[in-house]
Amino acid sequence: MLPLAQLRRFFSAHPLLFLFLLAPQVEYLTGSSQLSWLIANPPLFFLFLVQNLGSYGLAVVLAREAQIRWRKGWASIILLGSAYGILNEGIGAGTLFNPDSAAFGVLGSYGRWLGVNWVWAVGLVMLVHPLFSVSLPILQHRLALPETRGSSLVGNRGLGLAVVGLGIDALGTLLFVGTIRHFFAGPILWTSSCLVMAALVVAAYLVPRDLLRPKVDTPRVRPLSFFILGTVFIWGVTLGADFLANLNVPPIVVAFFFIAIGGLALIWVLRNVGQNSNQRHLVALAAGLVASLIPMGFFGQLGTGIGLLPVVAVDWLGVLFFVRLWKKYNSVHAEENAKSRAPSS
Repeated sequence: MLPLAQLRRFFSAHPLLFLFLLAPQVEYLTGSSQLSWLIANPPLFFLFLVQNLGSYGLAVVLAREAQIRWRKGWASIILLGSAYGILNEGIGAGTLFNPDSAAFGVLGSYGRWLGVNWVWAVGLVMLVHPLFSVSLPILQHRLALPETRGSSLVGNRGLGLAVVGLGIDALGTLLFVGTIRHFFAGPILWTSSCLVMAALVVAAYLVPRDLLRPKVDTPRVRPLSFFILGTVFIWGVTLGADFLANLNVPPIVVAFFFIAIGGLALIWVLRNVGQNSNQRHLVALAAGLVASLIPMGFFGQLGTGIGLLPVVAVDWLGVLFFVRLWKKYNSVHAEENAKSRAPSS
């Protein structure tokens, strides 16, 4: 295996490739697309790899480019992440509308109204895809390659091709999943989805740049607090929603639970992360979010025998990635402290 320093130089020279590889991590870390297929069924693995890179990769590139070209902040990225959530789960996979999707469990029929699985939709569109599918890869890319921050990675022609490619990927997924599962949402739900996506894109263009600017100059708590938040967030949301659903409370209560927990977590981050000297805290938050996903994929593929090897390999690469980032920014923090304590001449 190449030393990490050589890998960093390679990806520093190819930042767009690095962003593409980061983009679909939520699919593989959770086991939604199984890394064990690399050994058990290589053609299926590479088929899904192409589809995931075409979907997640192009979506993240477009969100990042829009944020840079429109001179916006994280609020714009989050709104674009929600638009992608509708494209992925509504137009493509159809899980927002299909009551028989294997992904649902109790949420397949719970909170269903006008052909939409509303509780599932709120969780995916307002939390999962904005956070894990779009914001997390962009944050990791910024931390690993800070020299690319604010720099466009594709030209206008590439941007147009990315839009077309994302549309083709969504259409291909719609036809594939619809044929396999014998479910097509229909023109009314598809049209409604497109209108909501368009509204979210317009909102991302209009939202103030400083809407989600941190409230303090420097972090108020230690990085460990951010790591803990990252590791418990998705589990708290998921287990809490399942608990409420099993109590058979009104579905709107579960939907508001998603919104409330997500909002409280965001407020806490904005109040504590700081505008400056916050790299270690952002590394800790990103590491916690990734760590929260690893058990899903690992235990979900535990019975695949030798197929578990690529799962362990990717998980280990993730650990090494964050260890290196932590060492890098911990050294920067130590140097800044040393300079601030040095007596002025």
